[in-house]
Amino acid sequence: MNRTAIVVSALALALIFEIIAYGNQREALLALSGIPVAGALGLLVWSLVERARRAGPPEPEDNEIDNGPTEMLRRWQARAQMLADRSEGSRADWDRHLRPLLAKEFELTSGHRMAKNRRALEIAGQHQFGPELWRWVDPANSALRDQANRAPGREALDEILRRLQDM
Repeated sequence: MNRTAIVVSALALALIFEIIAYGNQREALLALSGIPVAGALGLLVWSLVERARRAGPPEPEDNEIDNGPTEMLRRWQARAQMLADRSEGSRADWDRHLRPLLAKEFELTSGHRMAKNRRALEIAGQHQFGPELWRWVDPANSALRDQANRAPGREALDEILRRLQDM
């Protein structure tokens, strides 16, 4: 007998007790009709607890993000590829996406902050990269709306990254 049938039977029994109790002994039968209802509620709670115990922890769905090392490496590679592709786009793409990262990395590795001493940062940048590459790293040389001119390309990005790594 399934649980639904037991619950329905208990409620039907309680209704029958109520009909019988409509006479003089209503209080006594009313107390007796509470027993099946309490039993049905207990059975319902027990079945819910058992169902939850059998189900165990929920399985991750396909659309949930896995934050394991493999997923983190995949996201890092996708971001690196996207940034490398931006190096061959327009100057606006370079200035919006690559220049802030390169300038921040240069500030951190050189110890010169643009906010503290702009001239010292510029001298250090020209010394490290040379005037041709420094213009692509210099945070003050941004043209965010220049869609007509091309970015310097992947070769320039590789050279800038190599020089940053050598610092």
